[in-house]
Amino acid sequence: MQLRSIVFVISSLFALPVLADSAVKQSSADSSAEQKTPAERRAAIDQTAQETLAQIYKKYPKAKSQIAKAPAYAVFRTGGFQAVFVGAGGGDGVAVAKGKRTYMNMLQGKVGLGLGAKETREVWVFTSKDAYNKFIYSGWSASGEVGAAAKAGQSGAQIAGAKHLSKDVYVYQFTENGLTAEVTVNGAKYMVSDELNKQ
Repeated sequence: MQLRSIVFVISSLFALPVLADSAVKQSSADSSAEQKTPAERRAAIDQTAQETLAQIYKKYPKAKSQIAKAPAYAVFRTGGFQAVFVGAGGGDGVAVAKGKRTYMNMLQGKVGLGLGAKETREVWVFTSKDAYNKFIYSGWSASGEVGAAAKAGQSGAQIAGAKHLSKDVYVYQFTENGLTAEVTVNGAKYMVSDELNKQ
């Protein structure tokens, strides 16, 4: 027990300079984001969503029609920082149902062993209105990893390349190395953004 405490203290000391540097960079990035108007931020989010969906369609051509037939989908761009035992991140995105766009924020805190910063992109596909409404109106939080192949409806038709997250909810996730085989949403919370939805 004593050895574990010593290792934790030493690891934390090594992590402090990196955490401080990350905090400065994050503060600078936040300031830059605050200088943009809500309209400019929405435009940037929409552009990211188009680029991310294009990546999925290129790798999985069948996904285009499958996502188009789904009641709704959402695309997020997230950034995170992990230092030794703790991590944090956040991002924004847009949820789309029958052409109506709802802009959202995402917050993430996680515990694990690692060091470094990375950006991820996520595409959520909702195969029922109830699942989408829960995501939008109640917020959504999760912990753990997803590994099962996504299935759409009772027919069991597979959504190309997606991973099953919960009932009627399927996810694609990209990292700096491309589309991942496993989806992680550790400690993530997704919420509607009052600021970004102002006209």
